[in-house]
Parts: sequence; structure tokens; C-alpha cells
Amino acid sequence: MMSAVDEKDDGNDLPVPYKVGYGRPPAEHRFRKGSSGNPRGRPRGAHNKPKVDTGVGMRGAEAYLREEAYRTVTLREGDRVIELPAIQAVFRAMGVSALKGNRFAQKTLSEMVTKLERDDFSSKLEAFGAWVNYKHEWTEAIERAKKTGAELPLPIPHPDDVILDPYTGDVKFTGPMTKEARDRLDHALARRAEAQDNVNSYADQYKQLPDDDPLKPHYLDDWHWEQRMFDLINDAVTERYKVKLENRSYREGASRSGKALEELRESKKLRDEYIE
Repeated sequence: MMSAVDEKDDGNDLPVPYKVGYGRPPAEHRFRKGSSGNPRGRPRGAHNKPKVDTGVGMRGAEAYLREEAYRTVTLREGDRVIELPAIQAVFRAMGVSALKGNRFAQKTLSEMVTKLERDDFSSKLEAFGAWVNYKHEWTEAIERAKKTGAELPLPIPHPDDVILDPYTGDVKFTGPMTKEARDRLDHALARRAEAQDNVNSYADQYKQLPDDDPLKPHYLDDWHWEQRMFDLINDAVTERYKVKLENRSYREGASRSGKALEELRESKKLRDEYIE
């Protein structure tokens, strides 16, 4: 039987007086009495060191306020324990107090919500006005360029892609919002134009051949392939950029307008299920 550790044991005796395992390291890896894993200790003032830059002009108080406002706190709601940002917990407590009849909480919460809604409306109105001016100015610039034969400007977003709803004040965008997105769109539209040219060519060759010509099925396959490429691109772009395919095939196996992406997803799903 293992004997108890002597109270005067200096920690240097081997083997260790316990079974080695989690939290019980071998003797050669234990710290000696009077020493630690951090011989120099914690640097002076480490606990008090600022977590943000508090130098002149750095607005350190705001940073600390945000940190405190959004730190997670735990509180109980009935039988549930939930976690919320501190500022949300404050607002929730204010709302509960207001519902219980606290007049100060009712007045404060009402004023805060009213101000929030007023500020939101003002910001939305200002943004709407800015986009109205943007759309008007660029539309005029493009029209002037067309009339004079000058190179057309390419603003991002294009004014035709800015959709304004004067009844709700909403602004929607139906086209690219960055140069990279516009480049991708231009590349896709160029490939769609190529697909249309190929569809026209294969359709003409298919129609000119007699039914017993061995090349006729190959031209039909090529026709359907380019038609599918056209439909995949056309289905993916927004309404303003859609066009109608000429020489569409309605034979078995041909893609359908508005269905190409759905068919592609379905075929990919079936393929993945088969592989699994």
C-alpha cells in the first residue's frame, strides 16, 4: 500500500506519491516548492492596463462605453436563463418597469422610441433624396453623351439599376454595385450573346439537313447545349438585363426559360445523392 506523503516532503522524491494522470504530472515535470511557472510574476499594473488606446484624440471613453454596453450579461426570465448585451438588458428592464406602471420609465422609453423613429425617418428621407439626385444627374449625363456621340459614362450603380419607391421611400438596386460585379456581369452577358449566335448557327444547320443525315442529331445536341447556357445566364440576371432567345428549341431535352437554374440545382442534388 502507498504511504501518505510526508508533510516535510520537499517535492524532490521519486516516484510521485500518486497515480500519474490529468492534473497529476510526473515528478520531473512538477514545479519545485517555492517556485512557479511564471518566476518573474505578473508585470506591475497588468490588471490596470487600459484595453483601448486612451491617448489624446483617441476617444477612449467612447470605446469603454461601447465595450460595457455590448458585453454579454446573463439574466433569468421566468424559468429560462438567457444572455443579452448589457444595453439590451437595460432596455428590457426599462420596458418591464414601464409596463408595471412606472411613469418615469414610461416617459423615458416613449421619448427614446419617438426620437429613434424620427431620426430613422430623417435618415431615410435624406438618403432617398440623395439617390433621386444621383439617378437624375446620371440619366441626364448619359442622354447628353448619346446626343453628342461622346463615350457613354459607366456609373456604378447604373441609374437604371436604382429603383425608387416614392410611397415608401425605399431604394432598391437591381444591378452591380462594384466594378468587379459589373465586370462579371459584362463577361456573363458577352457569353450569353455568344450562345445566341451559336444557337442561330446550329439551328440553321439542323433545319437544313435531311432527317436521315447522321450529323443532324449532333447539331441538335449542340443547339440544346448553347440554349441551356443562354438560359442559365438569362435566368440569373435581374429583369432589366433579361432578353428573349431567338430560335428556341422546344424538343425533348431542351432547356426552358426561367427553369434552367432550377433544373441545374435539381441535377446537382441528384448527382450528390448518387455519389453519397
